[in-house]
Amino acid sequence: MKNPYKVLGLPLDATPSQIVRAQAQALRTRKYSMKEITEAQTILRKPSSRLAADFTFPVLDQGPLAPLSSRVKSKETDLSKINVNKYNSLK
Repeated sequence: MKNPYKVLGLPLDATPSQIVRAQAQALRTRKYSMKEITEAQTILRKPSSRLAADFTFPVLDQGPLAPLSSRVKSKETDLSKINVNKYNSLK
């Protein structure tokens, strides 16, 4: 599923009337299929699915997520010096 905001070319704070106008405009330009446009409009018009899209798509559209790393170095254990071959569960 594509980002409904990108499909319709809308900002996150779009009003219901802007959503309807954007759907009509998207149908005229035919950049996306009619099914994708209708699905995007349906998602953005329903408050619960729009909330889910607000949380899901901005994160996914930023690209791959960087791995988490800790800035705190442990004084007791240096994780880079652990012998992975010693433990069968770490293989």
